[in-house]
Amino acid sequence: MGEAGAAGAVRVLAVSRVAPAPGPLPGSGAAGEARVKLSFFDTPWVVLPPIQRVFLYEMPAGGDGEFTAAVRRLKDSLAATLAVYLPLAGKLAYVAETGDVVVDCAGDPGVAFVEAEASDDDAGGMDVRRLAGDEAHDIPAFLALVPALDTRALPAPVLSVQATCLPGGRGLALGLSVHHAVADGQAVWRFVGAWAAAAREGSPVTKALGPPHYDRAVICVPNGDEFAREMLKQVAPNLPVTNTAKGYDFSQRFRLGRRTFYLAADDIRSLKSRIDALAAAEEEAAAGDSATTTTTNNKKKKPVSTFVALAALGWTAFVRAKGLAAGDDTYLVFLADLRARLDPPVGDGYLGNCIKGCLATADAGDLLGGDRALLGACRAIHAAVAEMEAAPLAGTERWIQRMMSLPFQRLCNVAASPRFRVYEASDFGFGRPARVELVSMNHDGEMVLVGGRGDGEVQVSVSLDPARMEEFKAHVLGRRSSGAGELN
Repeated sequence: MGEAGAAGAVRVLAVSRVAPAPGPLPGSGAAGEARVKLSFFDTPWVVLPPIQRVFLYEMPAGGDGEFTAAVRRLKDSLAATLAVYLPLAGKLAYVAETGDVVVDCAGDPGVAFVEAEASDDDAGGMDVRRLAGDEAHDIPAFLALVPALDTRALPAPVLSVQATCLPGGRGLALGLSVHHAVADGQAVWRFVGAWAAAAREGSPVTKALGPPHYDRAVICVPNGDEFAREMLKQVAPNLPVTNTAKGYDFSQRFRLGRRTFYLAADDIRSLKSRIDALAAAEEEAAAGDSATTTTTNNKKKKPVSTFVALAALGWTAFVRAKGLAAGDDTYLVFLADLRARLDPPVGDGYLGNCIKGCLATADAGDLLGGDRALLGACRAIHAAVAEMEAAPLAGTERWIQRMMSLPFQRLCNVAASPRFRVYEASDFGFGRPARVELVSMNHDGEMVLVGGRGDGEVQVSVSLDPARMEEFKAHVLGRRSSGAGELN
């Protein structure tokens, strides 16, 4: 079924509340705190829609009994995990006296858990193999498989879960909605991994996956509280109502097409090798005499990373698909994880937002053509990374205004990372998922990169004007493994 494929009806069977298991596990950091005050890294996300993901699983044909057992496993392990990841069981609340937004874990913390079943009245529309195998997303179906999370006013829940039995009992869809103000991608994936470990092994804290910590005091910035309040005034001037994101129409997500492509390890190696070879050739040509060339070769730059190579590939494909030309300025936005870059470092287990937006800029004319266009995109991305690494916190207070001033029709956005091994992280004891997708893709030109199902594979999902999608696909798949034309 195509991008506008109709979703089969999804009927809610039950809605319950999963509370954290009694007694936080030893070593669970700040668990037990009644309130967690947001940091200035969290506050820009208060006004944005929730992060929504769907995980699709093929199940043995066990009918209602198999689904019931899977739901019980998911609920029990979720309760154990929430005892450690307590902020995800709380509510986002506004404290008028201080002007702060906090995660309130007092009273009766818990998570709404929806149990549902999908009928198959539209000739296989909700079949798990079709949903997992189609290149084009069935957007209505995916939306029906993730739970609601009303973030339009505070207090607002942080997390909700939906488990849907797919037709014939042969599939299960697990949908998550998470408020971005409480957790970034790194934090969400550690939570999913901990939840899956609890389902498989009986505990969310394992040798491979330590406990989280979420005391915002680890973000050591002078006047951090005042900074956070000022950010809130910028993004959400009408608190406790939060649906006031200025300058952006989130309803456009429903008018966009979405596709998913898989790039094999060999294709990615070939792409990176071509970029590195061209960079080395240009450096040698620029060096001139042999003495300088020798010095240059002794100080070779690091090979291009998978993220940078694929972000460059997506950016150049976006420029071509959009019909941009020389003289058009174009932009690539991506998020950098600052956990290891702050002083002192925050640590991988930090449950919160610890990311900074990076902005690469180029003339569209420099991103058209062959591998030299890819190299130009890589250099622009490297320049943005270098700027961030030189001063990780610089410009943070102006980031929102800077983003809102950009021409969105010429802006490409890359989310997540190939480092996120999403298929490995989400085995809840009934096998790895057949498909994992970000449902909440908001932007025309958004690209999501995550680790794929095979070794070294990367899954590339893109949200784009449907009329531009074939051109984007042709460029990405045409340039992934060969020169596909002259190097100019």
